[in-house]
Amino acid sequence: MAALTAIGAVALAVMANGNHHTPLKPNFEADRSGTIPWASPNKPHAAPEDLAVIGPARAIAPEVVVPPEAATQTLERIEARPPLGNLGLAPPPKPMAPDDWEGTLLYRPSVKSSASFEAMGYKVLIAGTEAIGLHHSCEFEGIMWRCGERAMLAFRYWLRGRAPLCQVFPPADRQPVAAVCRLGKQDIGAWLVSNGWAHAKPGGGYERAEEVARKAKMGVFGPPG
Repeated sequence: MAALTAIGAVALAVMANGNHHTPLKPNFEADRSGTIPWASPNKPHAAPEDLAVIGPARAIAPEVVVPPEAATQTLERIEARPPLGNLGLAPPPKPMAPDDWEGTLLYRPSVKSSASFEAMGYKVLIAGTEAIGLHHSCEFEGIMWRCGERAMLAFRYWLRGRAPLCQVFPPADRQPVAAVCRLGKQDIGAWLVSNGWAHAKPGGGYERAEEVARKAKMGVFGPPG
């Protein structure tokens, strides 16, 4: 009985010492020595056990990877191969016809006669019309009046502050050019002839408008205005 009591006392003492055992505190401080533990300067370098040993690289298709030797002979330039088809080629530009020309806005026009003006370096003659001479005189019921000057002023007042849209091409020498012009949807040539401030040129397309102006006694065909 006494022996059993002694054994129990010893066991309790061992358990008590185990419960109060304090574990070691880990050391997280960095090694400031500058040396690698497994690579000491006094010892040959040894790779860590977890790194795989890499063997020499094997050459694959050296005849393809290695660039060929530069040719020593002179290169000869030959003519390019013609295209296999026209699918990928841009078509040549079509020649621009006057009817396809959208027109150019001519700002600050300066009227020079009853059917012509200058603007932005252009000297424009209204196509299909003939201007009334500046010093031309007209007769109406026995009264003579200076209709040429009045026709030019009428055109000048009507065109002032506006920008006509004309079918003009940029000439190299800026020579006078006969062009179709309009203001908005109004054909300028039709307006001049129908109001009697210009004559219709034969074959210009305004002959009918001049007949209407004569019958209505408009512009130069009417009384002094």
